Amino acid sequence: MTKQYYHTRGREALIAYLREHPDCQFCAEELCQAINEQTSTGKSTVYRHLTQLCREDAVRRFRSEERGCNVYQYVGEGCDCRLHFHEKCLRCGRIEHLDCHGSSEFAAHLRAEHGFVVDCGQSILYGLCAECYAKAEGGNAHA
Repeated sequence: MTKQYYHTRGREALIAYLREHPDCQFCAEELCQAINEQTSTGKSTVYRHLTQLCREDAVRRFRSEERGCNVYQYVGEGCDCRLHFHEKCLRCGRIEHLDCHGSSEFAAHLRAEHGFVVDCGQSILYGLCAECYAKAEGGNAHA
């Protein structure tokens, strides 16, 4: 028997907030503060919603070593994460969708040439984002 979840104002506010910020990661406390500006939702309720949204593949949980906690990012409707890689900046910690045909081509190459089937949605490439690279190089990020 599948457990039914109610579509409460708190759950809907949480989903809406995450959907508005698909390239951002938030800890549970930040999400609780953000949605409590709209509706009163307890921290334990936010955790329950996040757990269920992760099970539904609408939200993905990542461990942020920089912040020392788990962070959550929207990967639901409109974010077809299973088809592309993600990039994580080692300096600012931002995780972005690498939504281009190169992801699927590289995944196809790995499968055809190396016999390895990669789960693109679980794959993160680590490096520097263009903004942090530009700061590090003192100018052009694409040099």
